Amino acid sequence: MKRVIVILMLAACFCGCDMLLSTTGGSSLNSMSQTELGKAVKELLQTSANNSLAKLGVTNGFFQNGEVKIPFPPALQKVEEKLKQVGFGNQVNQFTEKLNRSAEDAASGVKEIFMTAITQMTINDALGIILGNDDAATEYMKKTTTSAITTKVSSVVAKSNEKIKLASYWTPLATKYNAVMALTGGSQVNVDLTQYVTERAVAGIFKIMAKEEKVIRTNTSAQTSSLLRTVFGKSGSSSSSGSTATKTGSSSGKSGSTTISTSSSSGSSGSGATTVIKKN
Repeated sequence: MKRVIVILMLAACFCGCDMLLSTTGGSSLNSMSQTELGKAVKELLQTSANNSLAKLGVTNGFFQNGEVKIPFPPALQKVEEKLKQVGFGNQVNQFTEKLNRSAEDAASGVKEIFMTAITQMTINDALGIILGNDDAATEYMKKTTTSAITTKVSSVVAKSNEKIKLASYWTPLATKYNAVMALTGGSQVNVDLTQYVTERAVAGIFKIMAKEEKVIRTNTSAQTSSLLRTVFGKSGSSSSSGSTATKTGSSSGKSGSTTISTSSSSGSSGSGATTVIKKN
């Protein structure tokens, strides 16, 4: 990947920086500027972020989504089992629901951070995302926003836990369990619920975002603009001359490749090289 990006950067330096991308449906290769490519990637990021937050930042967005539902803390599985054995099953379920309500509140409040990261994206970031795997845009978001997202989510979760009185659901459970352990000589429990919910909420947001990104990249019906269809739609064939570098990879178990070619061209604006991105 690094080699591919270097080739693109060198080509951009020595030419008019035009990018050619083969389009869907067998249509001809269209000339695209760096600005257009950047807009396409920003649209991909915005759409996948908006879609994921819209699904998670609502009631039952986490609680009724098996992929991201926050369970009773796994480290306290024995606590959960013991509490159910002593008749606290309903309270355990209520507590688990409240954990997810905190995550849902948090997911609805991080959109601004994502949008800021998108506006700060460089052309090299955009090219890397275009040439990357089906979750490349999500990985960019992870790299640039995880710290800020975690801080924001932690703050929201802490406030949400107070609002929904999560401690009132957890304290009786912990007290009951610790009382039982005191009789049997077992270990007492003390869990940081804000940290636990924060970690699971952030992981869930990025997990669903990656799914949304893949849908947009691979499903034409989800490519809601001509720009998305042009850049991320299935590529047709094209011919080119000059030096060529190929990036190979796999997506959903299927192998594929992306070819970057640099060739000479001339025109009214003078001679130079043209970079071609061909997604096979």
